[in-house]
Amino acid sequence: MATENIVALCDVDWGIGRNNVPQVFDTYPQAAKYWDWRKMFDEMGKSIEAIMVATSDHTHAIITVNAITMGKHAYTQKPLTHSVYESRLLTKLAEKYKVATQMRNQGSSAEGVRLACEWIWNGEIGEVKKIEAYTNRPIWPQGLRTPTDTPPVPETLNWDFFIGPARFRPYNPAYHSWIWRGW
Repeated sequence: MATENIVALCDVDWGIGRNNVPQVFDTYPQAAKYWDWRKMFDEMGKSIEAIMVATSDHTHAIITVNAITMGKHAYTQKPLTHSVYESRLLTKLAEKYKVATQMRNQGSSAEGVRLACEWIWNGEIGEVKKIEAYTNRPIWPQGLRTPTDTPPVPETLNWDFFIGPARFRPYNPAYHSWIWRGW
């Protein structure tokens, strides 16, 4: 995205962590910076042509829905939605508002995957009778126990914005950063 005209950036955690938000902010010094995507849309909506959503999974659909209804093109990380309803809603809204949308799934678009598909489609390896697939996922912790302690929320993190539409739970580093995917 470095070649694009980045007019605004939004993140709920401005600390140095997995995404190193301060470095991203420094890379785009002219971009307005926000904690809350709703405020960003309110203030910058007329300046935004398209969005890229790479937030925690549970907020992908709601942010994308709001952008589409504003007539913004949307490039959203996987998983795009958490329910069939959300998926159908996004499809209908994209058609209604005539915007381009794409769900990013880099694992399925790698050169090796594309090459294997071409071989199969072209009949180059004969009839496929069995496929065995392996993955290094999940690479985040699994089978976690719900924490009972409630340490203070770091100053760089807006916990309420991180929770978004999910059921509220007190902050614990067991949920953030990036570990949320295991939950």
